[in-house]
Amino acid sequence: MTFIKTISTFLITLLLVTTTFGQESKHKTKILLIGTIHFETPHTDQFELKVDDFFSAKRQSELEELTNVLSQTKATKVMIERSIDNQRSSDSLYNLYVKDHYKLTVSEREQIGFRLGKKLKLNQINCIDKFYGMHDSLVAVTAKENNQLYLLKDLGTEVNKMINDYDNKLKKGTITEVLKYINKPEELKRNLSIYLKFIAKIGAGKNFAGAESVSDWYLRNLAIYSNIINQVEPSDKYVILIFGQGHVPILKHLLQNNDDFELVELNSVLK
Repeated sequence: MTFIKTISTFLITLLLVTTTFGQESKHKTKILLIGTIHFETPHTDQFELKVDDFFSAKRQSELEELTNVLSQTKATKVMIERSIDNQRSSDSLYNLYVKDHYKLTVSEREQIGFRLGKKLKLNQINCIDKFYGMHDSLVAVTAKENNQLYLLKDLGTEVNKMINDYDNKLKKGTITEVLKYINKPEELKRNLSIYLKFIAKIGAGKNFAGAESVSDWYLRNLAIYSNIINQVEPSDKYVILIFGQGHVPILKHLLQNNDDFELVELNSVLK
């Protein structure tokens, strides 16, 4: 009996040690989400910032400084807001750029994404976007039918205030300063609240056109999230994602609740 008790104690101890060791050694991929403004206009967004000349010497210098700082993370992947279906064509352009045979377009996908990838000596920039259109026309019709046009008016007022705010930040500050500002928790919440405060309310209790439109926005971000977790490999220690700021609140929530990842705050990198 003593021998059996000794063996049992040994096995339990071994199990506890193995379990504890496994927990301590579990690898988490660090992921840095960078919500950005779109450098090119017009873009596909209904409301967008009328940006300035990112080809100017001043902005190009700022982009060099920004990507130099980001390259210090030694990230093993850079992910951008480009359709996953365009991976092959994106690879072709990126490879030409690495060989100095391609001039970057004004898009932040290339001005930040490609530029950073080259500094990190990456073989590829990962395209992870998936587009789902929102039912804007149905929302507008429903709002009119239900005397809720005031919601669309209030939404427009709120969005224009936010855009003007970001526009003023861009005119007065550097690209790094703008990114630090628009990635603050309160600014991410400000963007997401537009969908949850105004659009979701339209048609509530009847055809739920607003809620369905918001669900399309969430679906798009869930698809992007699926692409992220599908493309991150066990060997990846650090991943940088560069996406329109509006996507970040939802992506942040999804990744925070996946214990394979450790989110890195942008302001801890861009000091």
